[in-house]
Amino acid sequence: MSQKLITLSVSLVITTLLFGQKDTVPKISELNTLEEVIVTANKVVQKQNATGKVVSVINAATLQANAGRTLAQILNDQVGLNLPGSLSNAGTVPSIYMRGASSGRTLVLIDGIPVGDPSMISNEFDLNLVPLYMIERIEILKGAQSTLYGSDAIGGVINIITKNNAMAKLSTDISTGSYGTHKINLQHSKSMGKISYAIGGTNESAIGFSSATDITSKNNFDKDGYHNNNWWANVNYTFNPSWKLKVFTHQTSYNADIDYGAFKDDKDEKFHNATRMSGLMLKYKKENTTFQLQYQLSTQDRQYKNDSLDKTYMIYEDNQYTGKSHFVDAFYATPLSQNIQWIVGTDLRYGSYHQTYISLSKYGPYNDNFKDTFQYQTALYSSLLIKDASQKWILEIGGRMNQNNRYGNNQTFTISPSYAFNTNWRWLASASTGYKAPSLYQLSYNEKLKPEQSFNTEVGLEYKTNFVYTRAVYYNRIINNGIDYNYIDYNFFNYIQQKVNGLEVEMNWQVNEKNKILFNYTLMNGQETNQNRVTTTDTITYAYLLKRPKNTASIQWNYQLSAALQGSVSAKYVSKRYDVGGYGVQDVTLKDYTLLNAHIQYKYNPHIVLYADAQNLGGTVFQEINGYNAIGTMWMVGIRWN
Repeated sequence: MSQKLITLSVSLVITTLLFGQKDTVPKISELNTLEEVIVTANKVVQKQNATGKVVSVINAATLQANAGRTLAQILNDQVGLNLPGSLSNAGTVPSIYMRGASSGRTLVLIDGIPVGDPSMISNEFDLNLVPLYMIERIEILKGAQSTLYGSDAIGGVINIITKNNAMAKLSTDISTGSYGTHKINLQHSKSMGKISYAIGGTNESAIGFSSATDITSKNNFDKDGYHNNNWWANVNYTFNPSWKLKVFTHQTSYNADIDYGAFKDDKDEKFHNATRMSGLMLKYKKENTTFQLQYQLSTQDRQYKNDSLDKTYMIYEDNQYTGKSHFVDAFYATPLSQNIQWIVGTDLRYGSYHQTYISLSKYGPYNDNFKDTFQYQTALYSSLLIKDASQKWILEIGGRMNQNNRYGNNQTFTISPSYAFNTNWRWLASASTGYKAPSLYQLSYNEKLKPEQSFNTEVGLEYKTNFVYTRAVYYNRIINNGIDYNYIDYNFFNYIQQKVNGLEVEMNWQVNEKNKILFNYTLMNGQETNQNRVTTTDTITYAYLLKRPKNTASIQWNYQLSAALQGSVSAKYVSKRYDVGGYGVQDVTLKDYTLLNAHIQYKYNPHIVLYADAQNLGGTVFQEINGYNAIGTMWMVGIRWN
């Protein structure tokens, strides 16, 4: 969009604000509230300060104050998190790096259920599949969490809690913005006696920009469009005050025109993704006793298709991936005494993977059916939450026994103590081990891969008053047998070891009723003993990790302009990073950058909210991934009605 159009759109929004009716919006003090009830720390409801684990919560008010952004963009601003691809073209699958752990080492949950994709390289989850409007809050649990949550949780856990409003309600959210982006969300919920339901859907499209960087400077790369249809539904039945049943489904399908290779434009490269997740949850809760049984079936179909190759050698390619996963989990939580809570549970995970490849070259057609792979794992886990009589000391200890059909038995453990010196100061610490089996995609290339194993320690200090919350955490993690990809022999392998240590500092300062300042800083030092990325004849210790910056800092100022109008201005700095240079090429350095963002929203009346969001106001040219473009100045304006 032109500068004139941007200016005109912003002017129209401001004009509407000036002449609208006044009402209330979520107060600035409600953003990133400090005392949230969480469920991810030990699977049952507890206060944020009732665990020695490092937990952050993005609440509903904060999500509403970021309307116009994506889930990946919001997570990318959190301390200790880095998501390359979140600031790229719509349809780009963002990676999740938590505390330097490679992509696929952070477990994503939706309402406590794992949602990894067996058809993706590291069993990652595509955050494009979750529209922001369906989320109630997000809980981020850092450090190895394999004891309660199993494989893929070496870096941590992100639990996305969806809305479950039983009130009779119809709402919609319509927005438009740069790069030809249009979104419409619609949801409805209602309660009828013992039955309540919620259903919603979204349609999103974008013209986009070229994903690949044009090093020829001929400006002949095409725009990469995106179109997504997404819908979800859940039905709740209350048998009695203690027993409840939930049945749910989430279906999404999107198409994207993408550039599959760095610095290379593929004008007719087509990417299709279809995901279906359905299941049920049976829950019993009476006083402090909880029993929960849940099941989910997920299927994923992905297709990469290209018929615009140079025609001199390769004419046509069609690559298809299919994944299926089953997940069953049952746990029982009950107090053993006034100060001891016990959790015991078991889970089963089964995944299967199939890939086909078809191509046509000048030498004729080629058809390759990769060997189907599958993997299943059963587990028994238990945890104790112990408090002393004064409630100052809290100790959580837990363990898990896994049985994998390929790798046999393995065990993980967690110990997390914390101590409250007084109402203001609290010390917390944690030591834990992690385990991650190779993904089915990786095993389809190399069946000799070993599982990853990790050891994680952290220690932190919290300070809290009615106006200020600050937390500083030092962490250290070692991963052995980590899995990586070699661009020389085009295969997956186990590297020797990865070492990461760092510091996370965050502050939430309620200056007064109308002003709040949020600040966070992440320092990450990493090294990896790996195969040489230029040759496979030797190994080398790299004093850095690819795509992960050593220093990241963010500051945000939230301001309540009136009872109905609020806004924010933020800046984020990302230091230089290294990335893969390409075949037989040494790693390259990506430049540091600073982005300036702004947001404003206005409650026109009790039912209508107007908002405008702008990212990268300065038009900074930067790269998240070598060879791929990131956003320029990006804006969204929208209206939310309920």
